Amino acid sequence: MKRRTAFLALIIIFLIVFLVRFLISMQTDAFSYDAYFVIRQVENINVHGIPLFQDSLSYSGRVHLFPPVFFYLLSLFSFLGVSLAAKLIPNLFASSLVFAVYLISFHITKSRQISLMTSFFSGFIPIFFSTLNDVSVYSLTVPLTFFLVYYLMKAEKEKAYGMAIFLMVLLVLTHSSTFFLIIGLLIFLILMKVESLEVSRFDKEFILFSSLLALWFNFIIYKKAFMLHGSFVLWQNIPLQILTNYFYDLNIIESIYYIGFLPIIFGLYGIYHVFFKQKRKPVFMLVSLFSSSLILLWLKVIEFDVGLTFMAVTTVLIAGYSIKLAYSYFKKTKINHAAEWFLAAIFILFILTSVIPSLSIGFNSLKNSPSEADIAALNWLEYNTDNSSVILARLEEGFMINQLANRKNVIDKDFLLVKDAQQIYEDVQSSFSLRLKTEALRRLNKYEVDYIYFSGNFGSEEQIYYLGETCFPMVYNESIKIYEVLCSIE
Repeated sequence: MKRRTAFLALIIIFLIVFLVRFLISMQTDAFSYDAYFVIRQVENINVHGIPLFQDSLSYSGRVHLFPPVFFYLLSLFSFLGVSLAAKLIPNLFASSLVFAVYLISFHITKSRQISLMTSFFSGFIPIFFSTLNDVSVYSLTVPLTFFLVYYLMKAEKEKAYGMAIFLMVLLVLTHSSTFFLIIGLLIFLILMKVESLEVSRFDKEFILFSSLLALWFNFIIYKKAFMLHGSFVLWQNIPLQILTNYFYDLNIIESIYYIGFLPIIFGLYGIYHVFFKQKRKPVFMLVSLFSSSLILLWLKVIEFDVGLTFMAVTTVLIAGYSIKLAYSYFKKTKINHAAEWFLAAIFILFILTSVIPSLSIGFNSLKNSPSEADIAALNWLEYNTDNSSVILARLEEGFMINQLANRKNVIDKDFLLVKDAQQIYEDVQSSFSLRLKTEALRRLNKYEVDYIYFSGNFGSEEQIYYLGETCFPMVYNESIKIYEVLCSIE
């Protein structure tokens, strides 16, 4: 296949992936619950020029810690309208993963045909389709990580040192998920040593530089969090109950579904081949990144869907290497025409086992967003309550309360620098299931709650038992219920 033909095919793959992601996300005007934190930061940059580090609404007043690059990038496209930019740009970033995967695959296989197939596979990783309405920073960091991996692979031969260093600096400034790559590179050094393979001087210096840069920058950003939470900052101060639930429903079948059946089968064979058949440095690097995601998932220092996304991309890349091995084998046999039939069969099976699940997960992800009833209720809160009002809602609805109702919440998903986060989480959870009025009032007064927002979207309660009395009149009665808190305990 000629280079120009491969380039045009790659552009078509990119457009297909982008348009599918974008069009699915446009099926609703709303965003996922977590996305409203990002949108709020972008809007604050548009007005004040800086993100909302000092937040008067989250936890009724607190400080946020994060690298701001992703928010500034989104704000550059705010001329399109914040909502449209938040739908368009993250999906554009996420779709660019197909370019990084093509480059890595071609570097390893030297086959444009196999590389295009691998690129298409990476565009329809089921777990990555769950982010298409999230306005997630991972839409940028995932492709950025694998562009960096490509330049690391080719740095020694083609003197791509500068681009590798630039991408690492950009990645460090964007998100702390840089440590996925750094841990993977450290594992890579160990594997190369064990297998008695040579590591270039640049690789060693780059890994040392990257490790020190990431540690230094993240210490500056999260210094206060380190001082307050100690080593628990690695788990982002997330309450133990939530950490425990991260993997509560995890099973092998679901993991295969989220990654894709074919990538796992061929990926496992590729890992076997590189250890016991033919030792190849680029494939060892991919195996090291696969191991890094496994370790981070096991330690629960990375969210399940994030860890699985990084694992899925590396699995797809290793699978591309395995497919090339099988294709080359068929080409050497007397039935060499079967090689093309083999690729065709793989492609059809992938559509059935990964593309269709990706579309299903993409549409299902839209359900993880506020309904029209939610938005109407939040508008009511904004126009019918005092600006200083504190709203009790579920953990998942915290960012939504801040952004759409412009009111203070009791809890949301950013736990860093929050003292007694575990106690706050327990109090909020129990506030929706308590039966004793006095105990409920004690907890509501503790957080100076003025209104209770009950959507019924999270938790198993169909009603709150202590409500409906004089102390808790219902002030909004639709599918969403809002109660005012009038009583207090002296």
